[in-house]
Amino acid sequence: MEKQYEETLKEIEELKNNLENEVEYTPIKSPVKRFRYFMKDKSGKEVSFKEFMQRWKKGMQGVTQYQQVKMQLNSTYIMLIGILCGFIITCLDLGNLWWLSIILGAAFFNTGVSALGLWQRKIALGAFEDSIKHLAWGNNE
Repeated sequence: MEKQYEETLKEIEELKNNLENEVEYTPIKSPVKRFRYFMKDKSGKEVSFKEFMQRWKKGMQGVTQYQQVKMQLNSTYIMLIGILCGFIITCLDLGNLWWLSIILGAAFFNTGVSALGLWQRKIALGAFEDSIKHLAWGNNE
């Protein structure tokens, strides 16, 4: 075992000596250009990823509560459609998937109640924003 270890050390030393005597290594430059993807703003100017993320963060901070609720309500409608489709499909094979139809039925009602709450919140926030706009423009009707 020691003999193999000594032979390996000798080989390593020989390789080191050979590498020191060799010509300096210079990598070959590839003619292929690296692709950089840039986002573009509304004017068509290229924006780097870092600048894009800064603008996105600034825009997200400016989202109103009414816009958030509107987006959440639209997403909830999509979820309700998906749950309803899943419930209908499981009802077609009720013998094997009866347990899944129970879960999807409960999820549908739970999501429906959530959608109802969001809808009420949207109406309240919409009325609040309308009153703010009327006060800002001086239309005290």
